[in-house]
Amino acid sequence: MKKSLRIVIVFLLAGAVLSFFVCGSPPVLAVTTVTVPAHAQVHSDMIVLGEISEIEGEDAILMEKLKSITLGKAPSPGELRSISAEYLESRVRQNGIDADTVALHLPDKIEVARKTVIISPKEVEEIVRSFILKKRNPNLTAVKISPADSISLSAGEITYEVIPRRNEDYLGGTTLGLVFMVDGRAEKKIWVSAEIDVSQKVVVCNKTLQRNHVITQDDIRLDTLSLKEFPEDVVTDPLEAIGKRTQRTIDINSPLRFKCLGVMPLVKRGDLVTIVAESDVVKITTQGVAIENGGKGEMVKVVNTGSQKEVYGKVRDSRTVEVAF
Repeated sequence: MKKSLRIVIVFLLAGAVLSFFVCGSPPVLAVTTVTVPAHAQVHSDMIVLGEISEIEGEDAILMEKLKSITLGKAPSPGELRSISAEYLESRVRQNGIDADTVALHLPDKIEVARKTVIISPKEVEEIVRSFILKKRNPNLTAVKISPADSISLSAGEITYEVIPRRNEDYLGGTTLGLVFMVDGRAEKKIWVSAEIDVSQKVVVCNKTLQRNHVITQDDIRLDTLSLKEFPEDVVTDPLEAIGKRTQRTIDINSPLRFKCLGVMPLVKRGDLVTIVAESDVVKITTQGVAIENGGKGEMVKVVNTGSQKEVYGKVRDSRTVEVAF
């Protein structure tokens, strides 16, 4: 029995040796290699094998098929996504690729990051500052931007848009929206706080001015003040205040506001005036009596002495009031 077994083994070995010399070595399949590093970066929204690996071989069709294998969604800028070697191998098989034709050189874990552009806090500050300065006279504006964090964006053509609040006056504290776009698509929006201080020369009272006081040059001076503490209707030109009367008491060192000033009355209560109504072809005049004070251009109530009818008219001068025809 043992002798017969030895004979069979010898026969098989002899046949194998003979086959080697007669037929030559068995055929070897050409292998395409895929080498993936432990750390990789992608540019697009999806992780594609061709972007994170080096693929070499002679089978062009197979190589293109390997390059197009998707491995999932890319991470957001500034974040990482881990892919295991087992998962990558399974994706190769799921795409109908024979494992015998591909040699995969993979680490146990692949960390994939998004190609990222970093916008620094200083760059954010300059964007917002430049926007505000365009809305205000740069020589008058001081802007303090609250510290912002760095912003991570996808690589690409980066543009931005600053969005102010509705009816923004760019004075005092404000919050502005800042939208960053990559290749024309909005990617990130942040809010930036700013403190805007506008200093300007304004007209200030040298003394307390009583109601109905007619302002002279000695009553006022120019002083540089921060406008964030006052409304925008402050007077900045002394000539716009001199000769006008105060409509209420104004304290010393207070800025003058247009709402607190009135023109000197040309017509006073009880004055006799001429009431004029005219068109391109007709002019009618009659006598009247002013019932209230009024400066040039102001509307006052007058009484027609003939009809005793009360009408409203615009003061033309100290003797004339115009009424609508």
